Amino acid sequence: MAALQKIRSKSTLLVGIIAVGLLAFVFPWGEVTTFVNKMKDKAFVVNGEVVTTKEYSDRIAEWEHFQKIMSNQNSLDEFTTSQIREMVYQQMVKEIMLNDEAEKLGLGVTKEELSDMVYGNVVAPILYQIPLFTNPQTRQFDKAYLMQFLSDINQDPATLQEPQRSEIMARREIWAFIQNMMKYQRLEEKYASLVAGSVLVSNTEAKASFDDSKNIANIAYVVQRYSTLPDSTVQVSDKEIKSLYDLRKNNYKLDTELRKISYFIKDVVPSDEDYAVVEQEMNSVYEKLKMAENPATLVSEYSESPYVDAFMAVSSLPVEAKTFVQGASVGDVYGPVRNEQSYLMYKLVDRTNAADSVKLQIIPLPQGLDQATSTHIIDSLQTVLKGGKDFSALADEVMPGSNGGELGWVNEMMLASAGIAKECFAASKGEVLKLSVGGQTQLVRIADKTNPVAKVKLAVVQMPVLISDKTQNAIDNELNQFVSENANVASFDDAAQTKGYSVIPDMIISPAEMALGQATGSRQVIHWAFNEKVGSIKKFDISDKRIVAVIKSEITGDYMPISEVSQALKAELINDKKAEKMIADLKSKNLTSLDAYAQAVGGKVDTVNFVTFQTNNLSGVGYEPLMNVYSKGGQVNKLEAPLKGKAGVYALNITNKTEDTKEFNAEQTKQMLKQSNFYQISSQAVAILKNKMNVEDNRVRFW
Repeated sequence: MAALQKIRSKSTLLVGIIAVGLLAFVFPWGEVTTFVNKMKDKAFVVNGEVVTTKEYSDRIAEWEHFQKIMSNQNSLDEFTTSQIREMVYQQMVKEIMLNDEAEKLGLGVTKEELSDMVYGNVVAPILYQIPLFTNPQTRQFDKAYLMQFLSDINQDPATLQEPQRSEIMARREIWAFIQNMMKYQRLEEKYASLVAGSVLVSNTEAKASFDDSKNIANIAYVVQRYSTLPDSTVQVSDKEIKSLYDLRKNNYKLDTELRKISYFIKDVVPSDEDYAVVEQEMNSVYEKLKMAENPATLVSEYSESPYVDAFMAVSSLPVEAKTFVQGASVGDVYGPVRNEQSYLMYKLVDRTNAADSVKLQIIPLPQGLDQATSTHIIDSLQTVLKGGKDFSALADEVMPGSNGGELGWVNEMMLASAGIAKECFAASKGEVLKLSVGGQTQLVRIADKTNPVAKVKLAVVQMPVLISDKTQNAIDNELNQFVSENANVASFDDAAQTKGYSVIPDMIISPAEMALGQATGSRQVIHWAFNEKVGSIKKFDISDKRIVAVIKSEITGDYMPISEVSQALKAELINDKKAEKMIADLKSKNLTSLDAYAQAVGGKVDTVNFVTFQTNNLSGVGYEPLMNVYSKGGQVNKLEAPLKGKAGVYALNITNKTEDTKEFNAEQTKQMLKQSNFYQISSQAVAILKNKMNVEDNRVRFW
């Protein structure tokens, strides 16, 4: 009975468990999970429109592909990739905002406009930046190259063979990318123009601007800088700081949450033991290199860089190598010597006197030709040349816009990898050679040669000093121990400094930052800081460095807290109180001249010329509105002192003042101000729009 009663008392619990079990069996939890994950998958949100991580990643991939083509690279470094991530974000946010505003305002970019931006007299600005449309000789945008590009991509792919078909399709994708950029560039111009055009200039504003600019003054001055008075001579209370903070609060409005971290970086470099190991190995190679009849084999076995069978001008060698070859005999060996993070050794293989460089021309043949076809074309071209045809003219006929097939000046080292250095430097000026370049026969002409210079052929053994596992483990063990012993946020900075690490304390970071300063690979620290709790400490392993960081605090809310800006506010209040103190002291001395003020403050009389009310930066002074005011309203040869300025307390004397006699032209001045306002407002229009829209950047959760 007791057992039965116990079961009854637990019956509600049992029913609940069974119900949950049945619910789990019949309910589509997979779909729920997918829905929840989708709700969380927000790379960023613009005015309620969600951009998923996939959409963002796809656009990044598109931009990276475009950048690789434009730069002719197979891979991109971390800095470029980070830049692309940020540019894609800014572009996608801009596109969503402009689409939204354009629909409300009835703005758009038609196909006819896009066509005119390509074929019209004024092409889209972005086209000037695309290397595909740049003349290689002038390095300037050339519309002929743009037209040729468009002619190529408009071919029917069905009529082409591979790889031409794939090339055309790839170029069509590039053009679609460029057109999208053109579209939004024009849409942004329209929106900015509409906003800027809504700002009018009144007659009163025009007259005030004219009056502000017509007075030009030369000013003599003496300044007692605030830095000459110790901060300890004045006192600033917390109440005063709070009062100024409240007055300036809108200056500290936050658009995003922030984090405060402290961190230090330790470079992972070889130890003395690592250097000793490589030096010992280089010493063992010394005798082998000295005795080697064919140094190329030895170099390929031991050196980081391959042997280059080419002569180099002695004048172009590094200082140590130049000094060595000038006094060495063929067969001599120099080294090993330490060179940054490697060791070097040279062997003088040969000497000669010959041209340092040759100037080449080439008649390039289309890629992808079979050997029989290319040989037939080359033989035909040679026949034409022997008949008296000018090489440059023939090159332009075969490849229009090639500037006579000119390749410019090259030295032996530059031609060695192509395997044509010996032939080109052995040939006479004006000689035409039939050479295999990149596996294809080409006609190359020696257009010119420099005068003979002293040249040498060197065998160079370069052996890098690698960081051993022992060294790397020692660094990691040292830092792991530091992390385990210093989990206290408050003591992190002092503990790191005691250990000799260069700490960056209390650094405030935003989610959009791509790195900590210039430290490559450190984006992961920022990602961690926004996804872990305050007080977390961690060591980050990056290829050539280690970073140890601690999260000091979160900064959230609508405004930067007073604790983060109090020091700057205090410094300003200190200067204000110094100004009061200095002014009172100078007034008590009843000084009547600039020389007297200079003597009183231990300074000198300086001058600044051509000051107007609108001069923002004064030579030797910087930004000092005080002088702008007196250039307009001050009297000539009247001492004005003492006066509170931005940098210190001033005594001023206007030594000369002229007034523009030009009559006020209201329409001309209004037009000038309208143009100035237009440039200013149009450049800020999209940025202001971004502040008005609810842009939520969540990228730091994922990257």
